[in-house]
Amino acid sequence: MGKILTGLDMFHIAEVLKDTKDELEFSVPEELPGAVSMKLDPKSETETFYADNGAYAQLSSLGDIDGEMEVADLPLDMQARIFGKTVENGIHFSSADDRPLEIALGFRAKISTGGYRYYWALKGKPELVPVEHKTEEGKPSPQSTQVKIKFSPLTNV
Repeated sequence: MGKILTGLDMFHIAEVLKDTKDELEFSVPEELPGAVSMKLDPKSETETFYADNGAYAQLSSLGDIDGEMEVADLPLDMQARIFGKTVENGIHFSSADDRPLEIALGFRAKISTGGYRYYWALKGKPELVPVEHKTEEGKPSPQSTQVKIKFSPLTNV
């Protein structure tokens, strides 16, 4: 019987400190509890090269990767750091001068036959988190935070 992925946990983020042709450096990964869902959507293109009256080769290239992460909560101190927000007296301010960090995102998926499959997307820029809440209608209604991240290839390859 084949393996089936059955779960998701262990979100971790790390800042990309250096990414040059000569150096690649990350901060120590920091756990982000409350993993709900993760989607990585690679943008690739494939071109067929024809020769000898038929398809001769397939040439592929990988572009950006769109990421969508859903987490139970993205703590305000982490939002301030990764989005480059200004914080004054515990209040977070967004401005046109905010500079989001380049981050790496890691997580793991549980495998039905035991063990885990580990993933890392190594260089991405997060988009600001939308704020959306709704009133309770007689019973609690859990609300999560969704973050979009655009990943691109490393310079140091």
